[in-house]
Amino acid sequence: MERCRQHLIAKAPHLAERVQAFAESSATVELAAIRLGCDPAHIAKSLSFLLKKPTSKAEAKAHQKMMREVRAQQQQNGSGAAGSDRASASPAGPPTATAPGDANIIVIVAAGDAKVSAKKYKEKFACQPKMLKREEVEPYTGFPPGGVCPFGLNDDVRVYLDVSLKRFPYVYPAAGTTNTGIKVTVDELEQYASNAVEWVDLCEGWQPEEGTAAKKVESEASKSAEATA
Repeated sequence: MERCRQHLIAKAPHLAERVQAFAESSATVELAAIRLGCDPAHIAKSLSFLLKKPTSKAEAKAHQKMMREVRAQQQQNGSGAAGSDRASASPAGPPTATAPGDANIIVIVAAGDAKVSAKKYKEKFACQPKMLKREEVEPYTGFPPGGVCPFGLNDDVRVYLDVSLKRFPYVYPAAGTTNTGIKVTVDELEQYASNAVEWVDLCEGWQPEEGTAAKKVESEASKSAEATA
């Protein structure tokens, strides 16, 4: 949480005062909605992806070695302990890692009821979506799984904001740990997010017409089944 708070203090002190810490986990959309007292759709979830281009065997081996060292360091300083607050980790801080070869780490911030569309993702980035492995999340982003937020990310991480968030005047991202959250306007999210690139349309399942279309398909399928019964 401290990393997120320091980012906000430097960029927008008034937002730092809004950070909320909870006695229990807020690591999932559902849990965060309960803790923050909002609809799950209003949760601004941060999804971490590896934009990976083809790499040589040597680069792949070097990356594997780096990740082994990162995991060893995680075990040594206890950063992987369940439910722990990363702000209380050892003075050395969490282990960090850089993306292999020409790959890039990106974070897509989307509404809690939205899902990244593989088709839209591929059209945008010319590759299949590949989420970070659990053990890669903290080294690559600076935050643990369930606590990734758009404020205070590692310098090389790029942030894309999904249009699914624009429906709401306020949204609720995490604040750097698995038991924190913060209420921000969509404009504040865009203005103060680390390395924000642009608004994108990468998600599905949140638009009303999508739900209507799905119900229509289900209804037609049901009628067809009844007719053939």
